[in-house]
Amino acid sequence: MTPPRRLHLGINVTGVGGHNGAWRRPTVDPTSSYSVEFFSRTARLAERGLFDAFFLADVPRLAGDYATQPPGQSFDPVTVLGAVARDTERIGLVATVSTTWHHPYELARAFLTLDRISHGRAGWNIVTNHTPEVGLSHGLDRMPEKAERYARADEFVDVVLRLWQTWAPDAVVADKDTGVFADPTRVRTVDFTGAHFAVQGGSTVPSSPQGHPVLVQAGASPEGIELATRYADAVFAATSEVTVASDYAAKLRAAATRAGRRRPPVLVLPGVALGLASTDAEAVRRREELDALGDITKKVAFLAGRLGIDPELLELDEPVPLRHVDVEAQARSNSEGFLLSTLAAARSGRTVREIIAGGAGHHSLIGSPVKVADTFETWFKTGDIDGFNLMFDVVDEGLPLFVAEVVPRLQERGLFRTEYEGTTLRSHLGLRNPEWSL
Repeated sequence: MTPPRRLHLGINVTGVGGHNGAWRRPTVDPTSSYSVEFFSRTARLAERGLFDAFFLADVPRLAGDYATQPPGQSFDPVTVLGAVARDTERIGLVATVSTTWHHPYELARAFLTLDRISHGRAGWNIVTNHTPEVGLSHGLDRMPEKAERYARADEFVDVVLRLWQTWAPDAVVADKDTGVFADPTRVRTVDFTGAHFAVQGGSTVPSSPQGHPVLVQAGASPEGIELATRYADAVFAATSEVTVASDYAAKLRAAATRAGRRRPPVLVLPGVALGLASTDAEAVRRREELDALGDITKKVAFLAGRLGIDPELLELDEPVPLRHVDVEAQARSNSEGFLLSTLAAARSGRTVREIIAGGAGHHSLIGSPVKVADTFETWFKTGDIDGFNLMFDVVDEGLPLFVAEVVPRLQERGLFRTEYEGTTLRSHLGLRNPEWSL
């Protein structure tokens, strides 16, 4: 018998919370995310909630608003997760690293090291970051065009996978009597020359209990979907409405069919910006308090910039005036996934305040544990959605309540695991280890 579907849950931690007023909450230590203890404590709590993965995004730049807003991503994510690995046992550890700024050998070594340290719990979130400030920090005075970024990304991931396949799972013999440490017929070196990289040699790190790290991807453009089709095990999708999520899943599956993909389908895990409280009314009150502490005008300006309209045209408690949006022009110059998700939210009647609560095109969910469980069940039972990547407005307030009151409701409905059945991230996600051959 085929086992019943179970939804997957990840938590995306960007500092003390996803809301820009989180650091000013009376209960929050605004500098706590400058310590690894914060990340370990949060990951242990998510592990008690049986989450699949602990996820760290990354935009390595010093933003211009540092005087009034702590950076959402300060520490190097792979380094942090190496420390978190020692303080946890089961939860997967996923770090974001861009193919635009780094070298594949460097990345392959770092992530396979993390995979070994965590005994097979690592994942790499593949992004092609195009933030100009990050480029300048890495010595690039010109931002690569989208086609160039994705061509580099495709070659980058190809090289990383070759390096991760250097050692067969049984390559290390370590036979003291014969003096054979590794079976040379089970080690495959790399000799690669491409348009962007030239790599010779092989990985210094043997394969992990899950073979190599899980590949996650976050792009929603046609180029991003093609990259996910070729390589990704899962995608973190920016989808503001369930219909957008279903459409995205359909595009992904169609691309996989065209490419002749034989591996299991890519898991679709939409991001959800959560404002959780014991009751719906309390959740609304909390959000009003957070909005009063944060600078909501910056979020309005961000949304207006992505839509290509004057911020003065946006009223917080009114829908987006779509008649002013040049959809074709914005699709050419911005993230198509963000644009489509935002337009869908606007057409559904969501107000500007509700849309900006979801951040970069994600679904915003403000309410009680019952409302959250009901929403997750509705999305999951479409058959298109495999789970969610959660972004709490205030981590230390939202995650404990989610673990205590949402997880049991999902378990009672038969939607979520009651225990970990394996020890690796691949086992949590229902994925087989990659095959190795010469």
